Amino acid sequence: MTRLALWSAVLAALLAGGAAFLYRSQHVSGQSTDSLVRSAWTDGRNVALKGDQVISLTGTDGKPLELKARVLTSANGHTRIEYVDGPLKGVTIWENGERTYRYNPRLERLTVAQKRGTEAERREQELQLLENYEARVTGEQTVAGRSCLIVELRPKSGSDRWKRVAIDPSTSVILVNEDRRGPDHVLRRTAFTDVQLLASKDQPPPETFHPPADLVAEYGEAEPGASGTRYTPETLSKAVGFPVRGPRWIPEGYALQGGYLTPCACKQPHQAARLEYWDGLNTITLFQCAHPACSAAGKCFGAAASGPMAVHLRRGKATYLAIGEAKREDLSRMIESLP
Repeated sequence: MTRLALWSAVLAALLAGGAAFLYRSQHVSGQSTDSLVRSAWTDGRNVALKGDQVISLTGTDGKPLELKARVLTSANGHTRIEYVDGPLKGVTIWENGERTYRYNPRLERLTVAQKRGTEAERREQELQLLENYEARVTGEQTVAGRSCLIVELRPKSGSDRWKRVAIDPSTSVILVNEDRRGPDHVLRRTAFTDVQLLASKDQPPPETFHPPADLVAEYGEAEPGASGTRYTPETLSKAVGFPVRGPRWIPEGYALQGGYLTPCACKQPHQAARLEYWDGLNTITLFQCAHPACSAAGKCFGAAASGPMAVHLRRGKATYLAIGEAKREDLSRMIESLP
């Protein structure tokens, strides 16, 4: 074969490979990219599997932090997560479709919250995701021995915060989930290092997703805390004893998901409020405290108020705090637009 013929063959192979990838990126087993993303956020959450995860993020001290966890899921979306390394070692979370339990051995505490949202609301969030983000397949990657497509989800608003995920197209399971800012800064990364799909005969029994009986016997199974009950701003105002205010401006694509009770850090027995906003991927939480009996003097929300993604506002005797996955200037504009 002549050199010209050799290079022609190589070029043809490269073009064929590129065309094949382009086809796969737009249509995966007959799916469009939007359909692939939709399946990952719905069907992919109802796949029975067990595996190991590594979670990488930045700690409150600004230093890199790595956590390791064992994950077990069922075909009906129930989940158990056990942290086996790092500062959360020993913490276990059980989600069984009705309640979420969290056990922290260091604090010797078993807490429980009601499930948030209905199936219809989950579908609404899925549509919100596809309305607010542009999904694009950018490559392929092998994760935990499984061939995945890399999908970038870029906000149509132009925000510099976006998401990169690795989706196994054969199961719709997300095996890598990255929250990013700017061109290449990874804020948080969750990746499977090992994953095993579970056959029907290997499905975990329902009690797997509930704290063991001896743990419940030791700590008791209290009714779900009030923090898990969703309110409208109007009903939340009555529950906390002060007017809960909604901002006049919120970042493009975000919508109010609901209001919740949250404890105040002061010594008086009263609740503060939080409003949660969601754009399909990212969350902004707006905390408020203006209770007449509050003695926190602006420190109602403890260490959270000093985080790198937090904007604090004190107006008269009212304290406001915005924390979220958005630009800091957007958080400032949002909190300053409060009536």
